[in-house]
Amino acid sequence: MKIKSSTLFLLTIILSCSSPKEKSLKNIKAMENNDSIFSPSTIEEMKTAYLDFATKYPDDELTPEFIFKAAQRCNATAKHDEAIQLLQNIIDKYPKNKLCEEALFLQGYIYENSMHNYNKAVDVYANFILKYPTSDLAEDAKYSIENMGKSPEEIFESFKNKKDSVS
Repeated sequence: MKIKSSTLFLLTIILSCSSPKEKSLKNIKAMENNDSIFSPSTIEEMKTAYLDFATKYPDDELTPEFIFKAAQRCNATAKHDEAIQLLQNIIDKYPKNKLCEEALFLQGYIYENSMHNYNKAVDVYANFILKYPTSDLAEDAKYSIENMGKSPEEIFESFKNKKDSVS
């Protein structure tokens, strides 16, 4: 009986001790589960948790995803320059990652819609089209370039004119 108790106690201790990385991941998961609360402080806490993980574990397969999520939170809190920088970090440090495509497109989107820097947005979208011509987002990038800075009414009018000229 004493051996069983000792074994159970030892097993409990081993299971309760998790690595710092596992603790970080558990913390992030718990925060993501409560991410329906969109307070600025909650968003900032999430961003910090993502970036702390990325700093401590730069080679982990989750790191590019966490940097991307941190960039999204920066954009949501009007920290657009920081969002652009984080997205560039993904592009530069993880060039083979599937998120590079989305990161580049999101940079263009932020320049266009959040920062209203249309010249920079056109440059980024054009780069995106060159780099990812077969992407599903390439058509969106072309559309954005064609309609940048136009009001919804102007866009509707241009569609109407195209339709009329085809008829």
